[in-house]
Amino acid sequence: MRRTALAVVLVAMVALAGCSAVPGGGSGDGGDASTPDEGVAVEDDAPDATDVNQTLRIEVGEDLAGTEWTAVGATYPREDFTVDSAGHEAITLGVDTDGDGEIDRRFDETHVSGVNNNAYSFDVTLDTGHTLQEGDVIVLGYPAVDNPSEPGEYEVDLRVNDRETTTATITIE
Repeated sequence: MRRTALAVVLVAMVALAGCSAVPGGGSGDGGDASTPDEGVAVEDDAPDATDVNQTLRIEVGEDLAGTEWTAVGATYPREDFTVDSAGHEAITLGVDTDGDGEIDRRFDETHVSGVNNNAYSFDVTLDTGHTLQEGDVIVLGYPAVDNPSEPGEYEVDLRVNDRETTTATITIE
């Protein structure tokens, strides 16, 4: 199961290059502008797709630098997306520490202390022991999101440690 989840994250990361659903790119890494620092990659962007793996990428800012990575979450438009529960082993976790778009520190289900969801959001609490540095990119794959029935662009609020938030746009085609 872990290898399957890893394969899904790798496929999602490859799909991120040039993906219009992921805003931004390359800022602060001095590298290729197609490597996004923040956003959400959607494995299946078709309307009404179910149990879609969505990979969050959130760049750590100065406010979180020096703190332990303890939580990550997303809130979707309540009337459009449905978020189902996911087991600890189904969630993929990592940190890109050098801005190259690849996960440098990987974490597994033993680092997940809780997964909470409601119909439109999820929060994953962690015990990683990883101290965040400014410029790190948090990567989390969550495999249980149902897409809306209508194509369009949707804003999703992302958060790390319940302190730093950003908004990403998901395109459903």
